[in-house]
Parts: sequence; C-alpha cells; structure tokens
Amino acid sequence: MSSIIRLDKPKNSKKGTHGWQVRVGPHKGYHSKLFSDNVYGSKGKALVAAEEYLDDYLKKNPEADKEQWPHGFHEGDLFASNTSGVTGVFRTHDYGRRDYKKETKQYYWGAFYSINRYGNTKTKNHRKFYVYQHGEEEARRLAIEFREMWEEAAKQGVEAVKRFFVEYDAGWLD
Repeated sequence: MSSIIRLDKPKNSKKGTHGWQVRVGPHKGYHSKLFSDNVYGSKGKALVAAEEYLDDYLKKNPEADKEQWPHGFHEGDLFASNTSGVTGVFRTHDYGRRDYKKETKQYYWGAFYSINRYGNTKTKNHRKFYVYQHGEEEARRLAIEFREMWEEAAKQGVEAVKRFFVEYDAGWLD
C-alpha cells in the first residue's frame, strides 16, 4: 500500500514542516520520505519529485504496493507454534465465569477472525469450540471448519462475511 500525503505543520505558518511525504507499507516494513517545499522551491515541484520517487521506488520494489490480504490475516507457511495445522486455528484454555480462584481449566479450540458480524474490520475476535462440549477431535474440526468458511466469505468482502455470520449462527451451514 502506498500514498503521498501533504504535511503542513503548523498550519498557516512559514515555519515548521511543509511538504509531501511518500509512504509505502506495511508489506515487509514501512518506508517514508519527505519532499520539502523549501528544498524543491514550491509545493508543485515538491509534489512532482515525490510522485517520481514513488514511481521509481515501486518499480524497484513491486511487492511494496501489495495490500495485505484480507485485513491482515496470515497466508502461507504456518508459524512454528501452530498446533492445528491451519492458520488462525489454535488450542488453549480459559476458566469458568464464576471460577474466581482459577481452579478449573476449560480447554477449547478457537478460530480467529478479523471481520466481525457487523462488518467491522478493526477488531480481532475468535470463536470458541469447547472440548468438554464436543470432544477433542470434534472441537478441532469445528474450529477448522469455521475458519475455512470465514476465510471464503472474507475473500468475497465484508457483505459476504455479514451473510456468513447470519447463516452460520442460524445453523444453515451445517
């Protein structure tokens, strides 16, 4: 993802920072460069220099302009800590709501998702499938199935994810 933004700090003053900033990221790090009006002689000349720089940078680094798809979830090789064999599916535990002394662990398989039922993409959520309710293998299978169905919906966009949650919660996707 790349962009050129205008910086005027402080506003309505000749002092401070005035120029165009090239921003490239977040793929494999973040890169930025400022093109100051003062150095290039005017707003227009600084913008032309920034645009030329961005074009050259993207020609040399074409992967830098690729947006992380979709909404930041990981694709490709699994992390070393992954025990499920599926990206976004994990096994862990929590405690019962009234287990204030934290004496009884409740194990579950979980599936992460980053677009929720309302279409909000700025949250990280997970759906739990408890081992005591479903058994070890069935809880794992349900978590993997949920994650795979969610990923398919996420590839189609936010509206598809909203439909997915309606259908999944209604039991239509069993």
